[in-house]
Amino acid sequence: MKNDSTKNHRQANAKTSLRGEAPRKHGWKSKNNGQVKQQKNNVSTSIEKVIEMIQTHMEGDELIWHKPFLSAAQANVVSKNEYRGINHFVTALVAFKLGYQSPYWGTFRQIKELGGSLIDAKGKGVPIIFFKDLRNIEETESGKKRFVIQHSFVFNFDLVEDIDLTLSHPENLDFDQDKQSEIIINDYLEREAVRLATGNPSYAPTTDVVRMLPKEQFISQDEYYSAFFHELAHSTGHNKRLARFETEQVRYESKEDYSKEELVAEITAALICHVCGVDSQASIKNSAAYLQGWSSFIKESGSAFITAVGQAYKAKDLILDQVF
Repeated sequence: MKNDSTKNHRQANAKTSLRGEAPRKHGWKSKNNGQVKQQKNNVSTSIEKVIEMIQTHMEGDELIWHKPFLSAAQANVVSKNEYRGINHFVTALVAFKLGYQSPYWGTFRQIKELGGSLIDAKGKGVPIIFFKDLRNIEETESGKKRFVIQHSFVFNFDLVEDIDLTLSHPENLDFDQDKQSEIIINDYLEREAVRLATGNPSYAPTTDVVRMLPKEQFISQDEYYSAFFHELAHSTGHNKRLARFETEQVRYESKEDYSKEELVAEITAALICHVCGVDSQASIKNSAAYLQGWSSFIKESGSAFITAVGQAYKAKDLILDQVF
């Protein structure tokens, strides 16, 4: 998000509070301190497993969200539900790096119950995160649900034998990238009543205004749409939408807080670019300046990175008007 009163549209003048992808507070208050400690340890372990998997398959400071493979759906073989957020991010990454062709994944138990068996799958399980409802374990006076983060390992069906899955691969659609992008932009601006003005690319939460320069002032069409989607992503953080910002008149307290919101916007923009067939890497020269060394951020702030990825997927779904 940028200060609309300065030409340096990458300079921050706001403070955000990144919120989780699922229930915000886990409410680990219990008479049993041992149980509380165990729940917190489970959360830490689950996050560490996912981060370790991402680090294993990334290369240096590679901005992997700019890779088109993130547009490929990954789904659970039993429910056929597509993975969302960090679970899609990590399974799509591993599928691309290891050359998997199947979009389906399952746990060892699910594969066994379907009559299948794993081949050459040692060490190839991919951790995914889920939220376990603790209402049967711990009830509160208010009766609110309590959740704890846990993880399980899933295996791609390229590693499974004795199960015949009929895969339906989507057709390669030939569509006008410019027209598709304009439809997405105009639909979101109208649906969410976001105002559009002319100026250096920026988003002002106080007035809920996105500013963009005319397309001809950009080096390429790809760079124009990538920048436009970036600013729309910031606008999703407004209190009346996904509420990533505590207030409308906000200021960042640190460079790290600013970088977190920029990370959300960059991932969101890249995901939408993949949908439209736009080359999201047109913006890398801009994003690299303030996201350099993001791999270190993942290692040091794994939980914050997972939160940012989850928020980016939510922002993408809002802009595309997708409900899951």
